[in-house]
Amino acid sequence: MAENRWKSKRRLCAGLFTFAIAAVLAAASAAHATYWSRYHHSHHHRHRRVHHAPAVMYHAALLEDADTGRVLYAVNPNLSWPPASMAKMMLLLVTTDAIKSGRLSYNTPVRISYRSAMTGGSRLGLREGQVYPLGELMKAALIKSANDAAVAIGETVGGGYIDGAVRLMNAKAAQLGMTDTHYETVDGLPPRPMHDVDRTSALDLATLARALIHTTNLLQWSSLQTAEFDGGVAFLHNTNHLIGHYYGCDGLKTGFTYEAGFNLAATAKRGDMRLISIILGAPNNPERFIQSAKLLDWGFNNFQKVEVLRVGQTLPAVVRLDNGQTIHPVPENNLSILMPKRPAADIHYDYEGPSVVTGPLPAGTLLGKVAVMDGSEVLTKVDVYSPVAVGMAPATLSATTIRSDAPSATMPDPK
Repeated sequence: MAENRWKSKRRLCAGLFTFAIAAVLAAASAAHATYWSRYHHSHHHRHRRVHHAPAVMYHAALLEDADTGRVLYAVNPNLSWPPASMAKMMLLLVTTDAIKSGRLSYNTPVRISYRSAMTGGSRLGLREGQVYPLGELMKAALIKSANDAAVAIGETVGGGYIDGAVRLMNAKAAQLGMTDTHYETVDGLPPRPMHDVDRTSALDLATLARALIHTTNLLQWSSLQTAEFDGGVAFLHNTNHLIGHYYGCDGLKTGFTYEAGFNLAATAKRGDMRLISIILGAPNNPERFIQSAKLLDWGFNNFQKVEVLRVGQTLPAVVRLDNGQTIHPVPENNLSILMPKRPAADIHYDYEGPSVVTGPLPAGTLLGKVAVMDGSEVLTKVDVYSPVAVGMAPATLSATTIRSDAPSATMPDPK
């Protein structure tokens, strides 16, 4: 009888335990569904908050054309802010530079040091003495944001020392014109809680993102939701939750510390348009993806890429010669810019060049630039050249300004 009572109690406890597990899983599933519902529909529906001040959705934000660097929208673009793990973006850029130079390769064997193995935060769980190919560690640092992998990479690219990698990172930042950026770590980890030492800005991060997009092949990794590490030693899950959920998104990098909050540098391409969005200091993990998707949606919905100049296209600017001969400059490259889809009246093209050109002028002589203007703002410039050779007589250059209708758009609500 006592044994039967014990069995009954055990069945009751098992039933209660099963019920509790089912309740937890149901709650987790509901939270997950709520998160993605908010992600997909947040830019259409905003919940009212009664008796509460509006939450700050970020401290800085920026949307940029990835091809020209034109800023389409910005809030506090130069605000000094910790990059957190987005410091790894620069680490991977200087590592790629070392690979291009032949100093390293993706197959360079990297021995895991004690310092790397003891690195905290997001990590793979690497152990001292293990050896992995450099490329595999780069993939883990980018996709999983693995700090132990980042330290191992930093020691390798820095000639055995983290400080060497940091010097390369700061030199590269200066070369790119990232005037608001300074690195002291390769992984973005603060030396102590609430005390990040690395600093950057939304504008500088967009510059860095543009360099990664156009000079490396790292998007092949950052575009993956999941990936194997070293043939199945570990499985990498992308910390960028836009991957696989936002159409066209193929990068780039997340970052989080207590001081920085939740950061995200994202890029997406649709058709011939590629945009970069930066979110700094979001209050939680879902919000950084919601706000980034909102910015990207606004950019894709309101802008289009328009070809305004073609190689060999003659321009109305005229080079006049003493004998009456005229030359129309031509652009060296095709020029396409993002233009708002709705009509506006102040897009124009200004020819910039000297008033007098002294011959002889071989074909292909640089004659000046064409600036594409939006009001007083220079959107982009392209060099223009002489399409033919001309004689010895001095040539007088007359500048011509062309005006045309072009689209515009209303900026999004910043919060």
